[in-house]
Amino acid sequence: MDLWIKAAGGVHKGRFYDLGSEFSSSRWSFVSGGSSSSRSMINQDEFELLNRKIAEITQLYAQKRAAREEDAKRREEEMRRKDAAFTRVTGEVESLKSQLNILFASGALPLPRSPSRSNKNKDCFFY
Repeated sequence: MDLWIKAAGGVHKGRFYDLGSEFSSSRWSFVSGGSSSSRSMINQDEFELLNRKIAEITQLYAQKRAAREEDAKRREEEMRRKDAAFTRVTGEVESLKSQLNILFASGALPLPRSPSRSNKNKDCFFY
């Protein structure tokens, strides 16, 4: 606290300069050297409460960070699986294209022909 007071410019008219009215020197008598057991105990209790709050916040932060990291790992693994599936399907499509081209080139599989416009009727599926 002494460093804060020095950094803020010292005590002026019973207050710590530029730290607001809640930082009066009478409230923080332990800073000026005088201390009573009740004020020390209150400040010690406040200190312990703040430490507990800091520990809780730190724990919550660690939990959220771990959850974010786990979520990122899960998304990354999911993307790897999707990429592998896409690569596999792309390979299968290319293989089927190659097989069809071979069949068409050999004449073993005739190409379907669209009917002429004059022969179209409701039962025809090739338009």
